[in-house]
Amino acid sequence: MGRTLKHREKHPGLDVDGCFACRVAGVSFAAAATPNRRAEADRINRTESQWDRDMASYKRLRKDGLQPPKIDGARDLETKATDRVQVETGML
Repeated sequence: MGRTLKHREKHPGLDVDGCFACRVAGVSFAAAATPNRRAEADRINRTESQWDRDMASYKRLRKDGLQPPKIDGARDLETKATDRVQVETGML
């Protein structure tokens, strides 16, 4: 149905089901699908995998009653901090 509406929008006087160009007009690809073509996709994937590790550490610290200043770097705080002040200030 969406393709037909797109076709009618582009070609209001043409009474057919749709043309190939109108069908493929809405196709898009995620940056992760072409990592070798976009350097940004690789950076995004690395950042998200880092967030996954940091989020797990952040949740464990919060469960222990500590409040890290941010999620980024929570893994380092969890492994290297020796006292509560270091965790809550984010300064090792």
